[in-house]
Amino acid sequence: MPPTPEYRALVCITTCERPGYLRRYLPHFARACMEDPRLSLLVSLDGADEETRRFCDEWRVPLLHSEEREGVGLSKNRVLERFPDFDYYFFVEDDVELLDGSIFPVHVELARASAIHHFSLFARRRIRDYERHTTVDGRRIAHGPFGSASFNFFTAEGLRQVGGWHPLFAQYRRWGHTEHSYRFLRAGLAPAPFNVVEDLTEACIWHIPPAVTRPNLLPADADEIVAPERELIDRELVHVPLQTISPYGFNGVPFGEPERLAATLEAGERYPLVGGRERRRCRSDYRLWQYRSSTAAPRRAAALLAAAWEWPGNPRLRHTVKLALGRG
Repeated sequence: MPPTPEYRALVCITTCERPGYLRRYLPHFARACMEDPRLSLLVSLDGADEETRRFCDEWRVPLLHSEEREGVGLSKNRVLERFPDFDYYFFVEDDVELLDGSIFPVHVELARASAIHHFSLFARRRIRDYERHTTVDGRRIAHGPFGSASFNFFTAEGLRQVGGWHPLFAQYRRWGHTEHSYRFLRAGLAPAPFNVVEDLTEACIWHIPPAVTRPNLLPADADEIVAPERELIDRELVHVPLQTISPYGFNGVPFGEPERLAATLEAGERYPLVGGRERRRCRSDYRLWQYRSSTAAPRRAAALLAAAWEWPGNPRLRHTVKLALGRG
């Protein structure tokens, strides 16, 4: 890697059999990384998906890929094993749409100011059962017991102390992020398993597509934690050695290469790598985000009309209208 000032942070997009989401949202991550030399972009593919591999090769995106599907936790373990020399790590799921690239250095600055080694980020509505809050550098941070794996930040030092994601969950191809987060609390590296900078929740659009892995019929408790993960949490582990299982490879693209991917945004189109109906649906969802995030009535109305124009059958549009009528 070329030398970068102050620190090196890896922005890793975890994905599995969803190349369409990379085409939609990866250009914005590429642009954020090209604009900040401290950031490097990587895609970690869980399983053998040739379409995703071709996409990353075509657009010169560094790609780590495994032979078997083992879930997002093992996908992250592979990244830490193959690239152990970064100072900070961001793991972002492929359905997260980036709006503001400053979200990355802000998390690093807050970690340095607060000595919190693990932050999470997800939709504000999912910040539940959070009774504690602190303020660092003018930003309010919520601390709670449960959350999402959509966007996670870790310091390298924190990961060295708590280890990797537990290999138990490879058999389910899902879960494990909550147990991993609890280790940061036990090690004294975070005030809670999930620490969320509240004013950054609008820096991304949080999409909820159908899950790649079909739901397992495992019992879950009132906190939506399945029995195997709850049992591990109750064991109060502090460290789990970093482990990988199936063979994996790297496409060899150097970090700093996705300039051409970032450049696709220069013409002003938000979704330059998709077209037709797929682009209209992306635009409709984006307009709905504008509707939700705006406080000005004229802008909200314009955004709602634009969302309906792009995709009249958008199920989120119908839900939004029902909520609006209900409030009325």
